Amino acid sequence: MKQLILLFLLLPNLLLAQEVYTNASYQEYLSLGSTENGKQNFLNLKNGMIDWINLSELQKMQQTDMLSPHNFWDTVNKNSIGFYANGYEPFWNAKITKNKLQFISLKEKDINIDIDIKNSSLTRNFVVIFHSKNGVYGLIRSLPKGDFCEANLDEVTSIYEIFIDYKGEIFEGCAYLDKL
Repeated sequence: MKQLILLFLLLPNLLLAQEVYTNASYQEYLSLGSTENGKQNFLNLKNGMIDWINLSELQKMQQTDMLSPHNFWDTVNKNSIGFYANGYEPFWNAKITKNKLQFISLKEKDINIDIDIKNSSLTRNFVVIFHSKNGVYGLIRSLPKGDFCEANLDEVTSIYEIFIDYKGEIFEGCAYLDKL
C-alpha cells in the first residue's frame, strides 16, 4: 500500500479524469479517475470498453488531449458509462446516468434529473450539478490533484465525491465511473 501511495505522489498528473492518453500502439484511452490494485481505469476510445492499466504502464503513455467537461460527459454517456455512488451514516448507494438518479439501497424508482456540467473556475475541477422537479439536488465533483475518496474499502479508489439532498436528508459519499 505504501508503494502505491508513493507512486500516486510521484505521478499525480495521471490521476485525473478527462485526460486522453496514447500508448505506443497509438491506441487512445480516456482516464476515468479510479484506481484499484495498482491499476487505473480508462475508457478505450476505439472499442468503448473499460481497461484497467497498470500504473507502471502509464509511465510509458503520453497525454495527448484533455476533454472539456461537456465533451467528457458526452463521451462517457455515449459509451454507457455512468456514476455509481455510495456512502454510509446512513448506508446508501445510487446510480446516476445522464438523466436518471436511482437510489438502489432505498428501492426508489428512477428519479428524472436535469444535469448541468461545470468546470469550476475556483478549483479547475470537474463538477456535475443535478436536480429533479420534486426537490432532489446533488453535486458530484472531482477532488484536487492527488486527493482520493474512499467511502468503502471494497470499492475502487476514486477522485469523485458526491453530495445528495434527498427529501431533506443529506447523503455524502464517493462516486466512480463504470459501465451501466
